[in-house]
Amino acid sequence: MELLVFGLNHKTAPVGLRENWALSADESGLALERILSKIEGSEHLILSTCNRTEFYSAIPASSDLAVNLNEEEGSPFEELSNFYLGQDAHNQPPADDCFYLYRQENAVKHLFRVAGGLDSMIVGETEILRQLKEAYELSEKNRGAGKMFRHLFPEALKVGKKVRTSTTISEGCITPGQAALRLAMDILGDLDGKKALLIGSGTVAGLAARAFIENNLRKFTVMNRTTESAEAMLQGLKGLDLDADVLPLSADIVSTLSSADVLISSTSSIEPLITKAQVEAAQQQRGSAPLVIIDLAVPRDIDPESGGLDGVHLFNIDDLNKVIQGNLAKRHDQFSRAEEIVRKQLDVFYGQLNYLNIDPVIRHLIERFEIIRTGELQNSMGDFPVELHETVDKLTRRLVNKLIHFPIERLKSIRDMQGLSEDEIAFLKKLFLPK
Repeated sequence: MELLVFGLNHKTAPVGLRENWALSADESGLALERILSKIEGSEHLILSTCNRTEFYSAIPASSDLAVNLNEEEGSPFEELSNFYLGQDAHNQPPADDCFYLYRQENAVKHLFRVAGGLDSMIVGETEILRQLKEAYELSEKNRGAGKMFRHLFPEALKVGKKVRTSTTISEGCITPGQAALRLAMDILGDLDGKKALLIGSGTVAGLAARAFIENNLRKFTVMNRTTESAEAMLQGLKGLDLDADVLPLSADIVSTLSSADVLISSTSSIEPLITKAQVEAAQQQRGSAPLVIIDLAVPRDIDPESGGLDGVHLFNIDDLNKVIQGNLAKRHDQFSRAEEIVRKQLDVFYGQLNYLNIDPVIRHLIERFEIIRTGELQNSMGDFPVELHETVDKLTRRLVNKLIHFPIERLKSIRDMQGLSEDEIAFLKKLFLPK
């Protein structure tokens, strides 16, 4: 099988492009259904987060896509974008230099680094493990995972956990909420007495709220499509001194925003929730006092042009990266240890993969010889006195074991080698396995 990873992330593409490629769980399910119908016997998984959209595939080496990728000169962007997005690809701006393609061992290494938090905006963060697990479950649900992925992705999750338990790379990393707090304090200074409007009630919203509450901002309005989810998020902050109310998204956003000093938004909406005109109307009511807007969503919740209004300080997920990068130096010495774990687990994975491919050949060879031996015994045992039957059985067993010893040992030796090619595996299966 040909392993591929095609995608873009926060290091290769700005948020404006990433939001065009972001896929919800429902959209990912539809995309998987479409992709799976294109290549028989293929496996696919889609990982789409605020910071990346990646397509993982295992396709037969004889498939048209694999052959074309091997023969094609230049960038494969157009063919791959059409393959993964279909007609939707024509609505995306041309940006092939923002995408990457990893194949075979490099694809596995990339996945292991992603799972380990080494490719994250917040290096060492743990949220990516949950996102990978959910992406794998969605692939299984849509019948996108087969023998290869059922081995690969559980192994990647193990690598991610091993990196975090064997190093301190996750210690001291700041969350998007903490980075947002620093940006807000740079503009507003002391947050005591300030008020925040929080749109969304997911994990990111909860972390952001906690970071602000712990730095003296106590007044919150939470807006969400379902007020029950907002109430549940606030319940998770129980024990903190908090003055909060909950409103549905259908409430008057202008009057609500006009009383806030900070707006933090992190929903999964595919369309902007707040327009420039609404921000402008709120600012007129506020007398153009400083308003900090932190848009953590991808696609973005706030019209980007709002940042040009007087008194409005608009930050997106990429602006948070500048704050986060300053935090990396303290944990930089853990990088080499984490990368070494990834390298070792990569060797382990390919060793296990060789076992998965070669062991059926070894088992079949042993079983086939035994079937031949017992068949001949049954046909010939009548030619021997009963008292010699056990002796003949032991003799033929020893003879077969000696005859088969050399090819079995050679196969085990090949199995234990790293980097066995797909052609070599195919040859061994064709030579020894039944059709």
